[in-house]
Amino acid sequence: MRAILICPNEQIRTEFQQAIAPHWVLQVSRILDDYPTTEDLRRVVRAWAPEIVFLDIENNAKSELIARQLEAEFPAVQRVALHSSQNVSVLRRVLQLRMTQFLSSPFESAEVGQVLDQIERELEVRPATIDSTDRFFAFMPAKAGVGASTIAANTTWAFSQMENTTTLLADFDMASGVTGFMFDATHDRTLADVGAHGKQLDDEAWRSMIKTVGNIDLLLSGSPSIGEVIPRAHLAQLIEFARRNYSVVNADLPDTFDETTLAVLRDANKILLVTTPELPALRLAHLKVLLLQKLDLSDKVSLLVNRVSKRMDLSSEEIEQTVGMPVLMSFPCDYAHVAASIRAGRPAAKLASSVQKLAGILMKSKVVASEKPRRFVERFGLVPIRYGYR
Repeated sequence: MRAILICPNEQIRTEFQQAIAPHWVLQVSRILDDYPTTEDLRRVVRAWAPEIVFLDIENNAKSELIARQLEAEFPAVQRVALHSSQNVSVLRRVLQLRMTQFLSSPFESAEVGQVLDQIERELEVRPATIDSTDRFFAFMPAKAGVGASTIAANTTWAFSQMENTTTLLADFDMASGVTGFMFDATHDRTLADVGAHGKQLDDEAWRSMIKTVGNIDLLLSGSPSIGEVIPRAHLAQLIEFARRNYSVVNADLPDTFDETTLAVLRDANKILLVTTPELPALRLAHLKVLLLQKLDLSDKVSLLVNRVSKRMDLSSEEIEQTVGMPVLMSFPCDYAHVAASIRAGRPAAKLASSVQKLAGILMKSKVVASEKPRRFVERFGLVPIRYGYR
């Protein structure tokens, strides 16, 4: 069981740590030696996703604020009160704070074990889940060069302008990611560095690895790498962390179906397949739709058509027939303006109307729940050979 200990009282903290040491079932992920602010508590809980919070209630006012916030924002997390006394007033206060359990000093290992057993049984019936966003969007190109990264970047800008929205754009193209270029941003930490942290990923490490531009957090892919792969379990931790800490998570994917891409597609609530009106791109978009159908992911897919002009050879109806699905949104063709915007690291004004409309649709639409639970192998397995292109 994962836990956080909030205990400014040094004596209680030391005694409690000694008492829980023999109980291997409990993993204290974070120890706070002061009462956190409202925002700090929210960030720590979302970063570490504890099942239990042990709270020193010696300070009446400060501990009450924390207890009330935990109950309001994270009701499924078990709350255990710690105190140096068992007198009636303390027991009454534990009840008033609606704490799950109570332990007092001196902490007996046997009593701690009984409390942990009770909590474990409760968690089996009522798991301690932390709310996470269902706005996880994966932008996937039908082929390289269709402008999927441009659409992903500009849609992210549109999301970031919405009230009470925190937005992350993660570049999962470790071979040729261009998100940094789109935002005129560089960083010495990359997606691979975040993945390497795995289960040790926390709020402090995360803040050091993202690049913030305006209201947007960027997780950059870095320079092209050969054969660098994020371990499967670490990738799952990264995605879950992002879901817990942002209102919207956008993933910019490569053209290839590698192991990382497949994991992101399975976890995404919506897959936005980007194509252009040219026949080669439309043909590959059709093949990808067929592949996503075989992977049982087609119910998540929506089609975006980039670089639409009045001189197109095919009508919208013919594009839909060629790809095999309806067009959700189209974006105008203006190479010169978009190129200038990319060079300046700013949103493309001539795409603003379309991307704002897309962002609005995505925020209001009923998204498809990600595939959970799944077997570990199914979640991160490579695309089977029988699903390959022919």
